[in-house]
Amino acid sequence: MRNSCRYDHVTPARATSTAPGSRALRALLALALFGATGLIVLHDWLGFLGPGFDEIAGGYLYDAVVVAAGLALLLRAEAARRERAAWALLAVAVLCWAAGELYWTTFILDAPEPPYPSPADGFYLAFYPLAYIGLALLVRARAHELDWRRWTDGAIAALGTAALGVAVVFDFVAANTTGTSLEVATSLIYPLADIAMMAMIVGVVALTGWRPGRTWSLLLAGLTFTAAADIAYSVQDSGGFVPPGSWIDPLYMLSAACIGAILWAPVTTPLRGNRRPGDRGELAVPAVFLAVVLGLGAIQYFGGSSDLSTALRVLTVGAVIARLAFSARENRRLLEQVRTDALTGIGNRGGMQVDLEALCAQAGPARPVAFCLFDLNGFKRYNDSFGHPAGDELLARLAGRLRDAVGRDGSVYRIGGDEFCALLTCPPERFGDVAEAAAEALTASDRSVDVASSWGAATIPLEAEDPSAALQLADVRMYAQKESRRAVHFADAPAPESRAGGRAAKVTVWHQPSNPAASDTR
Repeated sequence: MRNSCRYDHVTPARATSTAPGSRALRALLALALFGATGLIVLHDWLGFLGPGFDEIAGGYLYDAVVVAAGLALLLRAEAARRERAAWALLAVAVLCWAAGELYWTTFILDAPEPPYPSPADGFYLAFYPLAYIGLALLVRARAHELDWRRWTDGAIAALGTAALGVAVVFDFVAANTTGTSLEVATSLIYPLADIAMMAMIVGVVALTGWRPGRTWSLLLAGLTFTAAADIAYSVQDSGGFVPPGSWIDPLYMLSAACIGAILWAPVTTPLRGNRRPGDRGELAVPAVFLAVVLGLGAIQYFGGSSDLSTALRVLTVGAVIARLAFSARENRRLLEQVRTDALTGIGNRGGMQVDLEALCAQAGPARPVAFCLFDLNGFKRYNDSFGHPAGDELLARLAGRLRDAVGRDGSVYRIGGDEFCALLTCPPERFGDVAEAAAEALTASDRSVDVASSWGAATIPLEAEDPSAALQLADVRMYAQKESRRAVHFADAPAPESRAGGRAAKVTVWHQPSNPAASDTR
């Protein structure tokens, strides 16, 4: 854009692998986008073709690059069916920018006192809302399978970028801009719109996990060139220092060239969250932008900042806190999934081992814990007779009955194919009743096949001091009952060789002592 008009922008875009139109049209667009941009860059930065080329480089050749970028996006809109509305809005946004440039070249370029604001500013400013909506539609069309992590990262990145832009650029411009109310308002709208655009783009790149691909990379590069030029003009017009020379205008040309190049970019994959929970980089975005906010807080402390900057910093911190809260909730949910048996909905072996270790560490003689192990008799026959789906349905039904039977007296788990267990935390005098109820819950008669359970138990720490000992003792007692067909509760443990010997060992029925802490359980 021109020095006396503050800003112009470049719009984001996406790509498809083919575009309609003749090869001649595409070649002409490529010549305008890349050939004309190259000439302007060489002329303004290196003095190529000398001063006589100034009027051409700053006039209609400059405008041709922006027009070519808008036409390239129109071709993309025609080729991309699902994203046509997004690309069309982005194309119209760039063409509004081009209309402002053409108006400036035709009516204002040679004016001794260029009006400000002018109708060209109206076209320039129309670019922003169209580009915002087009970007939002593009994200909507492309953002498949993104979970809350990606969305919160995008929000944090966008808010943090906006807070940084307001603190570094807008506050300076606002403090140094003078003129009529309309002139001041126009001068402030440009940096606000630029900051919002950059915040939106950084948020979108964060949605990609910082792997935007070719299309979004071209888009980000174009907007970065525009932002650099806008900031330079803003600082220059507000009395700040910028390096001398005609180096700013070519940045807009590079921006337009990057956006127009999207016409030749291949089809990009949808935005997807490819980072798994627990990856090292999962909290990178919250950490980086929290550091940005802390830095801005230090700037405010020493130099002051506007209410807008303060509000954006507060929103960024709020988004970081929400991100961490969501992470904690998700981690709890994932932990529950890991600890839960998928078929029955009760705890699994991993959950049982964690809970058993915790209870062993807390249990004492006056507050023992009971570990009960159950194995189904007759289930194999039922499963072989009626198939695995019927067997799975029976397991799920029995698990629900086991959970209801134990209730608040403990927790239940499926630890193998047809093996269940319960950890009882009720008062010791209820151990026997609850264990009997649990064994009864694992009993069924279906289609002339009877299913029942054998079980064994051990108290902690009265009979076993650690999870391994509790598991071994309960397992021995369960198999002793299975062999002897007698009820084995919290009784004398049979010799371990009774399982290997294949002969039922003598098992005595456990009777609840009046003082569990003082009883001899052997």
